[in-house]
Amino acid sequence: MIRFFLLAFISCLPLAGHAQQVKNVPAAFEALRPEPEVIVLTNDIDVPTKSGHLQGVQVMEKDGAEKLLMSGSSLTQAYILQADLETRKTDKLIPLMKEPFRHAGGIQLTDTYLGVGIEDNVKKTVSKVHLYDYKDGSLYEDRPTVTIDREGVPELKTAGATGILALENDYLMVVSNWDSRNWDFYRIDPDKPDKSIIASFAAPAGWGSYQSINLIRDEEAIYAIGFCKTAHGNYADLILVSKPGTFEPIMEKVLTKAFNCQSGVSFGAAAGLQVDKGGNLHLWATQPNALKQITVNKFSQR
Repeated sequence: MIRFFLLAFISCLPLAGHAQQVKNVPAAFEALRPEPEVIVLTNDIDVPTKSGHLQGVQVMEKDGAEKLLMSGSSLTQAYILQADLETRKTDKLIPLMKEPFRHAGGIQLTDTYLGVGIEDNVKKTVSKVHLYDYKDGSLYEDRPTVTIDREGVPELKTAGATGILALENDYLMVVSNWDSRNWDFYRIDPDKPDKSIIASFAAPAGWGSYQSINLIRDEEAIYAIGFCKTAHGNYADLILVSKPGTFEPIMEKVLTKAFNCQSGVSFGAAAGLQVDKGGNLHLWATQPNALKQITVNKFSQR
């Protein structure tokens, strides 16, 4: 059931400098190869892995270098592990919050912000959603520009997956709860105090237990890509979220695609999308744990 709380305007014009738009989202999704490029990262950082795993992955461009950001959970803290894609080495562990907010879920980058949901995954009653301006260094200081506090009955207001999309004047955010059974949409203007939910959606039976949800758009519509692992393999679902104009969630699954993850990589661990400078779509995924070597899969268009 969809509940409307607020109308959100979505521009249908291409946005200068934002890397979350492709010419045709369904065509780009269909063109993704099911076989990955396998990348192995060297890791000399002592990453907390007990009772947790890597949860989300994004590619960030910072000072001319491409960095891979991997969110993670553990027994005691939530964190982001950063790796340099040129050297293929991890170079920074970024502590976010400590227990009970020990679980950082699926993440997404925009032109300016990184969206991260951090939850108490034991009591499952509270979570926080942080937006970090990664260009000004606030990510490295755990100094969020925006914080959204969520609280409810167990599993209802957790924040296992967070997606964020740059619009013309503000941002559309989606936060899903435990196993992505409910999706809450927010319209975010970092300079304004209102961070209320604009719409909520209860996923129907048969939808995936998405570990990561990322938003992407073309000139015709906004879509979400949900990543999950089932007993049959690793899958990404393409979901039509809304047409341009007044925000009216459609929430229709339009395509499902299987991906042949290699060398221990899983969509049940960290996964996420990237649109490169040429407007090409890529999917990234990692192995569950940050060990001395971390295997990453990159799925690109034909």
